[in-house]
Amino acid sequence: MSNIVAQRIQAYRQEKGLSLRGLAERAKISAAGLSQIENGQTSPSVATLEKLADALDIPVAAFFADAAEPLSEIEVLSLDKQPLLHALRSAELLPLGSRRFAPAFEPMLIRLLPNGRMAKQPFGVGNGVEFVWIRSGRAVLEYCDEEFTLQETQSVYYLPHHPHNWKNPYDAICELLVIRSR
Repeated sequence: MSNIVAQRIQAYRQEKGLSLRGLAERAKISAAGLSQIENGQTSPSVATLEKLADALDIPVAAFFADAAEPLSEIEVLSLDKQPLLHALRSAELLPLGSRRFAPAFEPMLIRLLPNGRMAKQPFGVGNGVEFVWIRSGRAVLEYCDEEFTLQETQSVYYLPHHPHNWKNPYDAICELLVIRSR
């Protein structure tokens, strides 16, 4: 799967007329790291994919689009057919956004495994607003040096460009529905 993602990143970068360094600067990542990703030498983290998608003005799900799929005004997605991304081997992310359209929002389903977290350290990405609804379990939002514990059926809005991270210090899997405005 990472070869497909690497090819898509490179194709979108070239389509937008950006150099490797230009995209890296927009995404606030290193040009060397982007080169390694595009050459399939390393897999991008979820945070890096979000930064690249923001810099390219596309949904994260576009990196996984099947170019052979016919275009339609309706796009039906099934969870069991969505690409599964792993973060630190303790979180799974399923992009639920359109692979062809560029809506003003991007939904994702995140599964935080017991004692798991999204990223090693808090990260900021993009602009807009992020809405998170706890579908099952409990999780802790680390946000600007504060922690907020949320449980099933609770939700939160926040600005994703501030440093933030999600963790699950509990013994059960937690599922979060994340919707980020673009």
